[in-house]
Amino acid sequence: MKKIINSVNKLLPFGKKAKKYLPFFIGFKLLTFTGFLTYIMNR
Repeated sequence: MKKIINSVNKLLPFGKKAKKYLPFFIGFKLLTFTGFLTYIMNR
């Protein structure tokens, strides 16, 4: 049981960091996708 709790506690800070950077990641994905679309459309 203690092993499981320790592993979860090790993963939690990463989860908090991921939540922190998730909006930026989504925004970056959207920007690259729209850029790619415009490039395809203008060819």
